[in-house]
Amino acid sequence: MASAPQQLDDDKDRSNRVVAMNLAQRKQAFGYDPSKSGGVFEIKRVGYSDAEFLFFGWDKAIRRNTMQLIEVQKGNNSDTRIAIIRRMITIIREYEVEDFLWESHRLGRNVTLSARLRDNAGLEQFLMREFFPEDPRSR
Repeated sequence: MASAPQQLDDDKDRSNRVVAMNLAQRKQAFGYDPSKSGGVFEIKRVGYSDAEFLFFGWDKAIRRNTMQLIEVQKGNNSDTRIAIIRRMITIIREYEVEDFLWESHRLGRNVTLSARLRDNAGLEQFLMREFFPEDPRSR
């Protein structure tokens, strides 16, 4: 008979395998060359003054996909949602400086977006529609 600590380890290992399989099966949300970029954002929690989202994507330093929990504070932003979008854009710009492909689940197709600073307002608006379609600013 397995002891309780062994059972907990087995459950934890099984859970980690399921999470790894699910993440491996996800399609890229931006980019297409895993040696250059690409990743998936998943919002986990949105509060009044803070939020958390996951970024699963290519890490240039270690040359492999990693999952990171990103914590966001509202700070000087008008609300937490725009703070989330701006942090996502910061991550995107670590990998992309010009045009990039975004896999839009909302639209059901790939969309070419611009990471250029001059196109920031359009990128913010598009991502607000992607992640917060009910927000009046995303219309």
